[in-house]
Amino acid sequence: MGGMMLFAGLGKFAFVSGEPFDASGFLVHGVDPVSPVSGLYAAMAGNAALLEVINVVVPVTQVLIGVALIAGAFVRLAALGGAIQMIAFYLGGWEGQWLALFDSTLIYAVVFLALGAFAAG
Repeated sequence: MGGMMLFAGLGKFAFVSGEPFDASGFLVHGVDPVSPVSGLYAAMAGNAALLEVINVVVPVTQVLIGVALIAGAFVRLAALGGAIQMIAFYLGGWEGQWLALFDSTLIYAVVFLALGAFAAG
């Protein structure tokens, strides 16, 4: 899980991917209107200052979560941060179908919560 988060975060940096991370694509076009957070995410995308903060916070926290889990330091805090991010991504991608209830991001959130609960580190 640490490696997954580390490489997901690193891939969002311009020096790795070639272009800077921009969350507006997901916040505007990636969120289904039936999602319970569609209005919130659209408002976040509409605020330029908040969007700039999100564009920095998401990759930095992913790298920090990955490093913490790999190092075994601050495991509970890193696991909580990972679970929160995965739940935010899950709610943003949820289309309202019950068959899509258990997708990979929800499973990742549960794994992060388990890591935190057992203080695996």
